[in-house]
Amino acid sequence: MLKVSIAPIWYPLEQYGTSRLRALCTAALLREDPRFEVELGYSDDADIAVIVQLCSDRSLEAIRANRDQVVIYDICDRFFATDSLFRTDEGVLHARSRCLEVIDRANALIAPTRRLKDELKRLFPAKPCSHVPELVDYGAVPSPPTPVGSRRLVWFGHTTRGNFESVRWMIDHLSSAHGFQPVLITNPATVQRRYPAYASLCRDWSVEAVRSELAAAELCVVAHSAEEPFKSPNRFATAMVQGVPTLTSGSPACDEILQAAGYSLFSVKTTQDVDRAMEILNDRARRGGYVLDVQQEIWRRHSPEVVRRAYLDLFERMLPDQDNY
Repeated sequence: MLKVSIAPIWYPLEQYGTSRLRALCTAALLREDPRFEVELGYSDDADIAVIVQLCSDRSLEAIRANRDQVVIYDICDRFFATDSLFRTDEGVLHARSRCLEVIDRANALIAPTRRLKDELKRLFPAKPCSHVPELVDYGAVPSPPTPVGSRRLVWFGHTTRGNFESVRWMIDHLSSAHGFQPVLITNPATVQRRYPAYASLCRDWSVEAVRSELAAAELCVVAHSAEEPFKSPNRFATAMVQGVPTLTSGSPACDEILQAAGYSLFSVKTTQDVDRAMEILNDRARRGGYVLDVQQEIWRRHSPEVVRRAYLDLFERMLPDQDNY
């Protein structure tokens, strides 16, 4: 049996998207295979240690001392390019310094998007690097298109790093020109402080809130700022798989899925683009076709079996002499 430890940096795991998808859900997925013993948190007796995002002082010291252990660094963000300080449960970390320290020790790197993988391969050519997709979030599975008529528009996520600022124009236009009623699933206190005009639209974030609002939504919007082109398509994938037609903006990872499915016009840059997309979504048959076709493309890339296979292939490459596979 192969022992794998998966060590995230953000706790509680359920409340942080990357910890949830790249650690908690990944561990549950791998535990379904009897060939793996999987532990959350760093374990020095694991055959493979997967470090997610950043690494505590204690874990860094341990992986440096344990040179026989295979270390895979899951770089979910461009921490190697930021001087930000992060307060974690295990202390304050300087992002770039810690990221580079873990890269130096790692046997291999993985990334949730192809664009980030390509940058890592360019910057750190001596380190093997792979794209390992994420599971669809919130336990969503392919569901029928949500009903037309509620005019309920959902946005969910953190307001930081341009997530909300980049989507405001879409929310405003869909409200004023198309009669949608926005629901923002996020931290209401943060919205009250930064965007008080939108505070009354908020519902406090929780896994249950996202699930219930998506089940009732007629439309979802997802956008990323121009400074964040490497981000995962997990919010888009979640909404679409749950059956909610979704408009995206500024997300190369979402564009990749839309282009492959033949629906690039749902990646919008202007209000005119939004209006053209809404002409299609107002036709129930075409709306349903969009949802179902894109769901198939997402599931082809992000289903549990695809993600499990990606980790299995990675482990085979890192421990080729194991006969557990």
